[in-house]
Amino acid sequence: MNGNGRDELTLTMRNESAAPVAVFIPAGLIATSLAGGDKLAVVRAASATIPSRGSVEMSVPAVSLSSKSAGTAQPFAPTATAEPRLAGLVKFLADQPDAPKTTAQLATFCLLEDVTFSQWIQFLASREKEATPAEPHPTPSEVTQAIDVLGILRTIAPKQTFALAADPELKLRALRNPGSRAKAMQIYGLDLGDGAVPPDLGQLLHTKPNDNCPICRQRALMQRPASDL
Repeated sequence: MNGNGRDELTLTMRNESAAPVAVFIPAGLIATSLAGGDKLAVVRAASATIPSRGSVEMSVPAVSLSSKSAGTAQPFAPTATAEPRLAGLVKFLADQPDAPKTTAQLATFCLLEDVTFSQWIQFLASREKEATPAEPHPTPSEVTQAIDVLGILRTIAPKQTFALAADPELKLRALRNPGSRAKAMQIYGLDLGDGAVPPDLGQLLHTKPNDNCPICRQRALMQRPASDL
């Protein structure tokens, strides 16, 4: 089992028996680095059948359990432990198979470390291969993604408070961002005025095509022609 320390685990499995073997990787499984203290949690269950005398390589989406992860390729080993604070998120993601991994990662850091918006932006900047400025500026899509995560957190942990929800920078940017304004007003309980009705919280999630959820936005980006800058 190998991982990149951030968002992926790759398993290579060989079957030496005379019959095929079915393998199931459960969501929530935690793998620990053999080279250090990094830990990854599988966010979506996966299964495979290994043929007789054959092998299978499969990659499963994962999230880091620490924003201080080294983020380097390294060997991992599965454990029998679980992180109870992620139980609600893992259950939620089971019904959202196309949810972006970065959305799951931010939700994980909120649940485990209660990160602020600026801390999340710093984490994203640290993943860039090239040098980044000391104070990276969030993009509109990153602002919208954070609002999506607040909607998820309200769904899976309605009684819990999060620093992300109280972050004044995120609130200001989200209300100024046309792509996230309506959802932000719903999240922050603000009145749209003129009798307008804010979108239902469920619209923060993927319920139908073109509902401006993170899944549909990602698909729209992937479908743009090469000349679309």
